[in-house]
Amino acid sequence: MREGANASLKVIEVTLPASGAWTLLITENVNRTYVMLQNDHANHPIKVGFATNTVAPTVGFDIAGSAKEGDIDTKHEFSVAPINAVWAKVLHGQDHLIQVVYDD
Repeated sequence: MREGANASLKVIEVTLPASGAWTLLITENVNRTYVMLQNDHANHPIKVGFATNTVAPTVGFDIAGSAKEGDIDTKHEFSVAPINAVWAKVLHGQDHLIQVVYDD
C-alpha cells in the first residue's frame, strides 16, 4: 500500500506584461507538493525561473507556447514541486495569459 498526501488544487490565470519584467506567480511554500504551468493562449514561449518572494530570478527555462487550448506540448508539470517562489516573463513583447495550478 502506498501512503501519500492529498492536496486542494488552485488554478489561477496570470497575465504576464509585455514589458518582459519577471512576474511572481506563486510565493515560497515549503509544504507545496504540486505545480503545473500551461502556456496555451498564444504561439509564444515564456521563461520560468525560481527565486525568493522579493527577488526575481536572473535565469530560467523556456516553456513553448501554442494557440491551441489544452495543447499538451505547452504544459509543464514539475516532477518535484518547487518550494521556492515561481516567476515567469514573456519573451516576445506582448501581454501573455498563462494558467498556474498548485496546491499551496
